[in-house]
Amino acid sequence: MERNNKKELTELRRRRICEELRRRGAVRTIELARDFSVSPMTIRNDLLALAKKGLIEKVHGGAVIKEPIAAEPSYYEKATRNIEEKRRIGSKAAELIKEGMAVFIGNGTTTMEIVRALKKRPVANVRVFTNALTHAMELAEIPGIEVYVIGGYLRGVSYAMVGPLARSALGGAYFDRAFLGANGVSPQHGVTIPSLEEADTAAEVVRRAREVVVVVDHSKLGVVAHAKIADLREVDLLITDPGAPADMLSALAAAGLELIVIGEGGESEEKRG
Repeated sequence: MERNNKKELTELRRRRICEELRRRGAVRTIELARDFSVSPMTIRNDLLALAKKGLIEKVHGGAVIKEPIAAEPSYYEKATRNIEEKRRIGSKAAELIKEGMAVFIGNGTTTMEIVRALKKRPVANVRVFTNALTHAMELAEIPGIEVYVIGGYLRGVSYAMVGPLARSALGGAYFDRAFLGANGVSPQHGVTIPSLEEADTAAEVVRRAREVVVVVDHSKLGVVAHAKIADLREVDLLITDPGAPADMLSALAAAGLELIVIGEGGESEEKRG
């Protein structure tokens, strides 16, 4: 009887781990151990068992949702993941937009939080370029901001405008800072997203920006998606939250990337390689 109860508890815990992964996109071993009141070793065994079944992907310090490398959640699916972390990241990124600047804000749910932070703290005389239909609509409501929309083919899954027309629209425009989201940031493979078309547009933005700022929550660190936007050497700053394993943050810093890590209280820690 005791053995059966233990097996049922294990299966229940593993189902809940999968549910949490679907909700958040990534989980950490130490957090799961605390949430389920079990040892980190027990959680590591759970994650290994789930990975063997092909239900999750085990990564250092935790696990991420098992998806094909080109799989792409919808904009609204991503908007429900790590909401508070994205808000803090977006608020910090918005502080880097100063009066008189011309900036580019790419599509995505984390970059949307930059837009929302600007609505709370408007900056005068700023030109904001974007290829995101969702962002343009909210930017248009902010006083003191001139909004330029990069046209092109509208991708329904992300509301991003991409393709030859988008690249053509970027011709002749340069930016003080470009703010880009991503699905993966890896010390070895750089900044990646699922869509080849979006990566092509974002890479063109990188070439036209004095400074490139990547904004991602911890679930994207160590992940590799289908299409590369940039190598880490092309990125000036990464803003994230402290949910990632410390050695992953150290590896990114060792690769030469400057990081700002935003804690729950809004406090920030800078890391340099």
